[in-house]
Amino acid sequence: MKLLTAAAMVAALLGLARPQCFSGQDDFSVNSNIPLTSSDLSGISDFGFELYRQLAAPSSPENFFFSPYSIWTAFTLAYFGTGGETAAQLRRVLMVGDKAATLRLWRELDAKYQRRQANTKAYKFTVANRAFIENTLPIRACISDLLKKEVEKVNFAETLPLVAHINNFASASTNGRIPTIVSGNDLSDALMVLVNAAYFKGTWQYLFNARATRPREFYVSPGVSVVTPMMKQTASLRYGEFDNLAARVLELPYAGGAMSMFLLLPLDDGPQGFANMATKLNGNNVRAVTLGKNLFKKDVDLLLPKFKLEQTVSEALIPALQNMGITDIFSSRKVDLTDFGPLRNITVDKVIHKAFVEVNEEGTEAAAVTAAILVFKSASSHRDDLPVQFHCNRPFIFFIQDNDTRNILFMGAYKNPATATR
Repeated sequence: MKLLTAAAMVAALLGLARPQCFSGQDDFSVNSNIPLTSSDLSGISDFGFELYRQLAAPSSPENFFFSPYSIWTAFTLAYFGTGGETAAQLRRVLMVGDKAATLRLWRELDAKYQRRQANTKAYKFTVANRAFIENTLPIRACISDLLKKEVEKVNFAETLPLVAHINNFASASTNGRIPTIVSGNDLSDALMVLVNAAYFKGTWQYLFNARATRPREFYVSPGVSVVTPMMKQTASLRYGEFDNLAARVLELPYAGGAMSMFLLLPLDDGPQGFANMATKLNGNNVRAVTLGKNLFKKDVDLLLPKFKLEQTVSEALIPALQNMGITDIFSSRKVDLTDFGPLRNITVDKVIHKAFVEVNEEGTEAAAVTAAILVFKSASSHRDDLPVQFHCNRPFIFFIQDNDTRNILFMGAYKNPATATR
């Protein structure tokens, strides 16, 4: 059955709307001129590092790339419509405050990114959110008003046109890098699709010379290597070594200085060294590094693979989020979406995440789209006078950060050139 009849829908979605949207004293005032401190977005970092560990076991030999910010944002959009224990679980795992404060932060971030994008040509970073909602669902007027930039009423009975519409939104929001996110089968029995799309393109502040790129050995493990194109440069870059991360850290800034890629090399070789580093990743440890007081300019002899990664995560996402403590939103017996409206038995049935990154001599391009589909269900030390060798010729972790808000936008692990797209 594609959609419930109107009568069955009313019977299935019984519930009482609350007079206020989130509370009796909702404050949605936004002042985009107030600086966002590093603590404002610390929850996104912690959420992302834990989700990375759930999705990509340190012992896995595979490359991995995703946008924790995109997934966090899609489920934050869901959070605005939840109540009871469903909302409490999302609040704990997403590490957000009450809904009014979270929506205010959303709007402040949106205003900041739009203002910065309008004032710079050094890089491009855009975020787009959309809640595609079946037009017969009784969504509360205050939610439609508060989320008027995100909510779009659609007809899920017209499957093929809607698939094209959602995919066009994903493609347009990622400069064509994520051309499709859903299929007709994904929307079978769907009543709501929550989508986030993020896109970044930046040029290195210090460009690599393409003539210096040549095949070199990348050590998948001690004694086992794969030859791959490696970029090379010597430059004055911010660098440090950290026992609390079990890693050596290098910052590669993009032009303009607002965005950077951070490279993390394990202090110790081999799978155990990588696993030790991955285990220590958390918001406090990383923020202590990226705030800058512990990174110092050094002459660095840098080797970095030239690579392209494309990742799709779907089946593993729901179990990973459940392991982190988000369970009720996936259960038709427990889900509470009453802040969206008098909805019953509508639950997240599938989550699809697609991500793309290309790193070359000029810079980086990265994109990601997350779609949450809701359906109806019945119930070491170096000499200072010599360049520091930072050779990414063994597995390493990297992430792209907005240096102003300390928001980690994209994150990945590069482990094997043989499985990367060239």
